[in-house]
Amino acid sequence: MNGFDEVVLKSVVCLHMTETNGLDVIVHLVQEAVRQGWVEPEHEAGAIRAILNREQSSSTVQPDGIAIPHGRVASVSDVVFMLGIHPKGVDFGAPDGLSTHLFAQILAPQSCGVGYIQFLAQLCQRLLDSSIRERLMLAETKEEVCAALIRDGGSHGKKI
Repeated sequence: MNGFDEVVLKSVVCLHMTETNGLDVIVHLVQEAVRQGWVEPEHEAGAIRAILNREQSSSTVQPDGIAIPHGRVASVSDVVFMLGIHPKGVDFGAPDGLSTHLFAQILAPQSCGVGYIQFLAQLCQRLLDSSIRERLMLAETKEEVCAALIRDGGSHGKKI
């Protein structure tokens, strides 16, 4: 599996999202991953289903405007990271009752073990930092998003 930085650098980033609900955000992010070639078109529905099944089993919404929808699929060979930034926010059932603005969505290979968990842990650690969340919300380009997430805390190319 690629290191944290590499996964972030090849991520799908959707700025200024306008969808009106969390389901539409999840679908849009997967569709963008298909458009960018990270998910094959014939696997789009399965990817969406995997993420929604995970959401139904246990919600991935967090306080502070964060959701981390994720799922495992056989159709990808490495972690596919998608970040949606929704300035207005949508109701996604957050425990603090606030709107969700950052959708850090992940598709991981079925066979991906510890590396995927390490990526998820590093991502969560960064998203808990309010200054990183603020930089993400203000980002105007994918490069600014990547810089905010990688920062000084990146794995610096180490495989995870």
